[in-house]
Order: sequence, then C-alpha cells, then structure tokens
Amino acid sequence: MIRRSILIFLTLIVFLAGCSNEAERNTSKIQKPSDSNQSTPQTSLTDEQILMIPPGRFAGSNYDEQKVQAVLDQLPSNLTADQYMEELLLLLAEDYRPYVSTFINFESEVTVNNQRPNEKVTLPTGKKLHISILLDASGSMKEQINGKSKMDSAKEAIQSFGDKLPKNAEVSLRVYGHKGTGSQKDKQISCNSTEEIFHGQGEQTNQIKTVLQGVKPAGWTPIANALKSVKQDINPETTDSIVYVVSDGIETCGGNPVQIAKELNQSKVKTVVNIIGFEVDNEGQKMLRQVATSGGGEFTSIDNDETLKNYLDKTYDKLRGEWTRWKEKGAGEANIQKEQKQGTINRTQETMQGLANKEHSNLLAALKYLETKKENAFPQNELFKKINERQNFAWNYARDTGKRLYDEVSKSGNKVYDDITDEGNKNIDDLTNNKNN
Repeated sequence: MIRRSILIFLTLIVFLAGCSNEAERNTSKIQKPSDSNQSTPQTSLTDEQILMIPPGRFAGSNYDEQKVQAVLDQLPSNLTADQYMEELLLLLAEDYRPYVSTFINFESEVTVNNQRPNEKVTLPTGKKLHISILLDASGSMKEQINGKSKMDSAKEAIQSFGDKLPKNAEVSLRVYGHKGTGSQKDKQISCNSTEEIFHGQGEQTNQIKTVLQGVKPAGWTPIANALKSVKQDINPETTDSIVYVVSDGIETCGGNPVQIAKELNQSKVKTVVNIIGFEVDNEGQKMLRQVATSGGGEFTSIDNDETLKNYLDKTYDKLRGEWTRWKEKGAGEANIQKEQKQGTINRTQETMQGLANKEHSNLLAALKYLETKKENAFPQNELFKKINERQNFAWNYARDTGKRLYDEVSKSGNKVYDDITDEGNKNIDDLTNNKNN
C-alpha cells in the first residue's frame, strides 16, 4: 500500500526537486548531469530541510536491485507520477544528511591568533607596554673613558635610544643617586634620591635631552630604591613592562636589588629587569648579574660609549627579526587554514554530487524496470522528468552551497593573510627607519 502518512511531505519534495540556482562555475570534479532550469515553487521548506529527510531502505550499501524490483512489483498500476516518485524515494533516496549538516555548520572565517612580538618580554611597541630607563647618577659616573665621562656617554646613548623608540611606546626615565654627595653625612639624602624626570610617549622622547642636562653625578648608588620606585611609574593598564638599568657599580645603600627585581618580575604587571653594566669590576658584575637574573632579564657588560649605543641598537635588530618570524608564521597559518577549509568544502560538495549521481542511476534503473512491467500503464515521461529534477536539485545545491562557502573562505583567508603581512611589514619598516635615523 502507498504510505499515505508521507504522501503530502514527499509531494512537496517532488515539486521542489526542480529548483536550480544561477551559479555557473562548477568546482566539482564529478561529471555534471544534464542541466534543468526548473523554477522553485513557493514553500516553507528550505533546500536543507528537503535534503535532510532519512534515506531510503535500499540507499547506499543497502542497495539490492532484486529486492527493489520485488517491492516495485507490489505497487498498484494507477499511481500518479508524484505517487511513484514518493515510493521510489522511500526506497532509493540517498543519505545527504551528514554533508548538508557540514555545510550548515561550516565556519568560513579564517582566524589566526599568534602572539605579537610586542607582547613578549622584549622592546614592545604596543600602547599597553612600558619601557623604563634607570640612570645611575652616583659620584663614580664622573670617571672618564677615552676623554669622556661615563655620565656624558650614558646621556648620549640614552638620548639616541629614546629617539629611536616606537612612537606609541610609553617611556619613563628615572635617575638615582643624583642628590647629596659621596660623603657619609650625605648618604641618607643620596640613598633616598630617585626621581622620574621624564614620562611620555615615544614620540615625545626629544625632551629627554633637555631633562638630562641638569643631571650631574653626585652621591651613592641606591639601585634597590630606584627599582622599587618603578612600580609607581607604570600605568595600571600596562600588560608588560621592561626596565633598562644603566649603572657603573653595585648597590651601596644597603638595599636588596636582587629581591626587588624578583618582586617586579613576579608582580601583576610583569616587569623584566635588564642591567647594563658600564665599566663594572668583576665583583660588581657578579652582583648585577644576579639582579638581572632575578628580574627575568639579562646582564650586559660594556666598556665605552660606542658599546653602549651598539647594545641598545641590537634591541631593534632582535625585535625586527621577531616581527619577521611573526609575519611569516601568521601568513603561513592563514594559508594552511584556508586550504584546509576549502578542502573540506570540496570533499563535501563532491561527495554529495556523487550521491546525487548514484541516486539518479538507481532511480533510472527502477524506472526502466517499471517500463518493462507496466509498459504504457504508468506516467513514464513525467516520472523520468521528476527523477532528473531530483538529481539536479541535489547536485546544484552541493555546487552552489560549496561555491558560496569556498568564496567566503577565500575572502576571509586572503584578508587575514594581507592584514598579517601589512602589519608585519609596517613594524619591520618602522624599526628599520628608527634604527637608521
């Protein structure tokens, strides 16, 4: 008997089976069936709902021609074309559900979330990152190297360093030991002396030369006190900060710079402490190296003004290399992700179209059998038309949906690739220009 409970639903399927979209490009490798430009009647069912019906009893690997023919032998001779199509689909409709679900739930957006170099513990360019420069202004900075005082060499190097900083970097300059004298009676005044003399953006660092003019080598060396004061220089919204301490000697005020550096490095705003030792003896180097290690940074020993300038310049080379690696990694990931998504789309599309072709072949075999059994006693031509419409409907849905998603992935992937490449190149060029200025 005809399954009356499904008659109305599958009749709608048959009417809808002839819909065909306008997209011309065929991205599938499977041979396209003969095209059919049937219009789609108005209905509340979507293409996806039509294709999500359960498969027929003999779909896929369950196909058995003899069993199909046995069922066809039981069909009445007075069925309409719609009723015949209903019965054929109950037997032979392929299972499109997994592939339609893949299309429905497909995420076409390409996303790459590589950590940028300015989020690492290196010279940052992000607006939420802070660079602190601490300058030793103790009396020993009066000593001369090659006819120039350590203080004058440090000032020139810091000014040059500041001029090259990215415009959006937050920068502070603090001096310590710049008050009192090296005498015992002035020790307390000198050890308490630490002062932020500049705080601004990288684009304002031309002011550093002016504020440094009044700094003279004076007293003792309160490194711990200066490091402790760094906390108040950092904006609470800062995500990471880095400190460069320029000193020619060890702590002389009884503080514990190793402990303070460790606290800075473990604080909410993680701060990396780098020490630049300017003409420091072996004992001093050992102590300052411990400070840098505790602060998660590095100790560098320099012995003249050119060495100091070269060290600061290397910061740019390092960051430029990091931006190059970030760009290449991100652009590569964008391409890989795009190609993987496109591969999924193509496989889904081709599988659906293969099923449509297989279903079409089985339906035509059933039609041929009916022709031999019933001769002219059934609507042969109408049923043949509906079988072709069914194939075109499923085949074109896969083609058009696949093409739309493929294009969306291409657009998203190309944009991510271009954005990463442009950002990387801009930062690389900015750093190169800053270093060469």
